Amino acid sequence: MFLPPPISANTSVVTLLDVVRDINVVTMISPEMIYWISALLPFVLMPLLLPMVVLMARRKGLTDHPSARKLQERPVAVMGGTVMVLVLCITMVIINLFYAIDEFFPAMCVMVIMFIFGLLDDSIGLSWQFKFVVQIGVVSLLFFAGNYGVYSLYGLFGIGGLPMWLSYLLTVYAGLLLLNGVNFIDGIDGLASGLGVLTGAVMGVWNIGHGFITQAIVSFVFVGIMLAFFFFNVFSKRYKMYMGDSGSLVLGFFIFISACPDTFISGVKLYVIDSYFVSFTVALLSAVIFDLVRVAALRLMHGHSPFLPDRTHLHHVFVDCGMSHLMTTLTIVFLNIVVLALWFVTARTGMNITVQFFLTLLFGVVFLWGPYFMLSWLRDRYHHVYFAISRMNETISSGLDKIGSLIGRILDGPRARRITHRIK
Repeated sequence: MFLPPPISANTSVVTLLDVVRDINVVTMISPEMIYWISALLPFVLMPLLLPMVVLMARRKGLTDHPSARKLQERPVAVMGGTVMVLVLCITMVIINLFYAIDEFFPAMCVMVIMFIFGLLDDSIGLSWQFKFVVQIGVVSLLFFAGNYGVYSLYGLFGIGGLPMWLSYLLTVYAGLLLLNGVNFIDGIDGLASGLGVLTGAVMGVWNIGHGFITQAIVSFVFVGIMLAFFFFNVFSKRYKMYMGDSGSLVLGFFIFISACPDTFISGVKLYVIDSYFVSFTVALLSAVIFDLVRVAALRLMHGHSPFLPDRTHLHHVFVDCGMSHLMTTLTIVFLNIVVLALWFVTARTGMNITVQFFLTLLFGVVFLWGPYFMLSWLRDRYHHVYFAISRMNETISSGLDKIGSLIGRILDGPRARRITHRIK
């Protein structure tokens, strides 16, 4: 039974929260219902809060403006992180009435710190050096105070547990990689949130299978948040909003704690972790990891800072080849799923852990680096083939965008028009 036991008659102090949880035990709320509530509650709350935040962002001028590098046509509000954090906090407080997740609240406090710095970056702009220091500080806080970290390679290269100093260095590296990877890939409508839905859903199932109930609840909460945000970010015209750095850092924070589970909350030391956990994480986050590594490497090879914005991301190449934002997002998410599916096939064969890890890396190179280099090569050498592919992509994108317009009209109903009038 995943839910807390009934309150004992010998309990000296009975809080209101204890009574509420005890009532829910009596009414036989199942663990499955907790998971559904975790996903559906934020999915319902997002549409209620998002219009108000859009209104505030536009009035305060917190918008992202078009430029030669960016792929938008009009200013868009960039306070998506604010909505995400509000919904997350409200949802977790309500869920805590049904199932005790108090132990996750310290991590939420750290996440709020990360969100505040992201909000400052959206508002006034922060140097990448300062953001790096903040990110290292947050990851260090999670490592030493929250037990989130890379404590073992689970048999990869024949290595199990790690010494503290090496564990800390790998944790900082993983934190910087994932936090900045999400920020790098958040360049078109729906891509970051779409990958967030995929990550949350897969990690939720994985956590359930290993008995990590609190982590599963958090994963499904992010599924609900990211799914609702995806719809408004991709399809809505009046409620359109970007995550901004505050939102991408919150999503990166979630991905980090999923990849580096808390040894206290999850009971990792008490459970047997899959020996393929490292390669599983790489496969699940392949779109984020491989795009960041390639982009940073190419920028360094050309003598530029890895943090200097350009149009070398995979989503830029797809858009330049005639794909709409929606088609590009679906394509990249699909490629990530292909890598994950191939990982699953190799993991089921029971092959050597190290061999399977390198196969996973190969899958990522083929499916997430391959399209970039292939399209770039066709564009430079075989213009007619590249042009034919672009025309085909435009045709497919046109059909997808018609479907998206229908969804957008549903989202932007009469209430949306009233909100828009108030904004003007």
